Amino acid sequence: MRRWTLAVLVAALVASPAVARAGLVDVFVDFSGAVPWQMTPAISRLPTNVMITPGVLFVGWVSAELGIEASVAQFSEPARWGIRPMVGVYPPFMPLYAKLVVDVGNLNLAGGLPVVTTVGGALGLKFDVIGFIRVFVEGDYLPATVRGTNLNVVEARIGIGARF
Repeated sequence: MRRWTLAVLVAALVASPAVARAGLVDVFVDFSGAVPWQMTPAISRLPTNVMITPGVLFVGWVSAELGIEASVAQFSEPARWGIRPMVGVYPPFMPLYAKLVVDVGNLNLAGGLPVVTTVGGALGLKFDVIGFIRVFVEGDYLPATVRGTNLNVVEARIGIGARF
């Protein structure tokens, strides 16, 4: 199994320059900030978070992204950080996009809480500003279960990105 995995990785690395020259793959990086709200069991504001997200866009439609997210110490909550692997669909003929988001949060085990893994989604609008620069607004939904309590978290995210 390891040999096959290594063979696929080597083949991808060898083919990537040709694929990039053919215009089939674009690399991008996004910087964003979000204001999250916990909707259940009670409505409350959560600490602001910032995220840097490098990614790869295949054939102008499908992306693989890895967000590195940090929440600031706010509202008597400690600072936290996590990662967000995402798969996105970006139709080239409209500004609307959708993402499947896997949030692996609290990797620093702040506040005595365990690592929390969540599967959610995002819908957003992106607009090209100047050439390779774009801005976007996004709404995220991240349901979680922490210590037996179901939490529904929504985020309003705004950001800027560059496509290479």
